Amino acid sequence: MASVLLIDGDRNFREALAIALRLDGCAVTASGGDGEALGLLERGGFDLCLVDLNVSGVDGLLGAATASRTPVLVTGPHSELLDVAARRYPPVEALPKPFAAADLLARLTRPGR
Repeated sequence: MASVLLIDGDRNFREALAIALRLDGCAVTASGGDGEALGLLERGGFDLCLVDLNVSGVDGLLGAATASRTPVLVTGPHSELLDVAARRYPPVEALPKPFAAADLLARLTRPGR
């Protein structure tokens, strides 16, 4: 079972995506961001971390996630900002919103992950 950390400030989106991923067999931990999310990243044990670019403290979260060697996807509606974040924090990958849970699952289950 894959373990996913979702960090997104939009509670409705976060909860809906968590439900969809759980239905597909993933263990999901969800956070609105900042201190709680940093603590979860420090605890570790996630196969993938999804971070919304608009979450408060996103730079610290992306830095902590990449330092923990957790594979990271950064998401949001603005492709150009996602590309900047992905270049600033390699090996972070961009996943533009809107996306389907299947898009996230495909990234999680792809070879090498």
